[in-house]
Amino acid sequence: MPSIFKTIFQIVSVLLLLQGSASTLARDTWKGVDRIVAIGDLHGDYEQFRAVMTMTKLIDDNGAWIGGKTHLVQTGDIPDRGPDSLKIIRDMRALQKRARKAKGYVHLLIGNHESMNIYGDLRYVHPGEYIVLRDKRSEARQADYYQRFIIYMTANESETIIDDAFKTQWMKTYPLGYVEHRVLWQPGGELGSWVRKNSTVIRINDVLFVHGGINPHQPFLSIRGINKTISEELGKTPLPEGALTNAEEGPLWYRGLANNPEESELPALLNMLEHYKAKHIVVGHTTTRGVVIPRFNGRVISIDVGLASQHGSGMAALLIENGQFFSIHRGTTIPLPATDDGLKEYFEKIEPLEPNPDYVQKIIRLLEQPQPENVE
Repeated sequence: MPSIFKTIFQIVSVLLLLQGSASTLARDTWKGVDRIVAIGDLHGDYEQFRAVMTMTKLIDDNGAWIGGKTHLVQTGDIPDRGPDSLKIIRDMRALQKRARKAKGYVHLLIGNHESMNIYGDLRYVHPGEYIVLRDKRSEARQADYYQRFIIYMTANESETIIDDAFKTQWMKTYPLGYVEHRVLWQPGGELGSWVRKNSTVIRINDVLFVHGGINPHQPFLSIRGINKTISEELGKTPLPEGALTNAEEGPLWYRGLANNPEESELPALLNMLEHYKAKHIVVGHTTTRGVVIPRFNGRVISIDVGLASQHGSGMAALLIENGQFFSIHRGTTIPLPATDDGLKEYFEKIEPLEPNPDYVQKIIRLLEQPQPENVE
């Protein structure tokens, strides 16, 4: 994006956005939950959202909650890449109320894409997200915003040439529906305020859930401290210097639990789990190409299976029932292995269920090779 248009992220905070007021943080720890379903990144794909919710027996064909006392954990990244983020969010918010009436729960965690929409990094917003927000006043809002933009630029960026070519590019970059989108996602807007009340990390029974991961190599904040910090930072535009929210090693972005080798990660991971009084941590964010993948003898479970069509239309979710762990893979419930020794058998059960099993077959071939001795 030309540098001139990057300036918009600064101007927006001046012309459009309201700072968020202090938010009431959601509860972040639960005990004694018998059934948990965890699903990963949805990225604006409404059909896949409905499909995975139906497969896990959380909703019926009409979209009504049938999960009873189940706790659903969606690990963040509902928006971007696909066109129906708002539709999914509004369905999820309705299901939160219906689940509570049945003594169940819908936990919607903050992912990096929720936060990006709030603080103005819109690289991955699908054009359809703007289109759905257009109404009869959109042209007037866009024109008014353009005029205020020009006034600001004239006063602060006098070297910029503002001509027909500039305006044409500006209209492409900030189409009809853009203003409505920013108002919706601003820290004090409908979605911005809602996101900031959600948790970044929760613990249910002895399992942590987070979008990216908790870096075990850095000092640990409490669960409440992480959630409070992210919420407060998202109430400010722009983000403060050194913000945890957009830090590569922060809980919304960290990929080490999904990617790092065992010898570098396991000792610190064990220390981190002990600190949080947990035995497992469930993460999204890093796509697994269709399968729920346990690592480190099941201590880390990656569940971003690429549900959205843009990521391959994976169809799998994590089920934890009476303390036992399962993958629900394309409608078939498969026990997760308690140790890495059972991984080959686990993937062999998945292989015939996959319409495109090449990736699973590759994993099986790797597991057939002689393995180094366990670090533990």
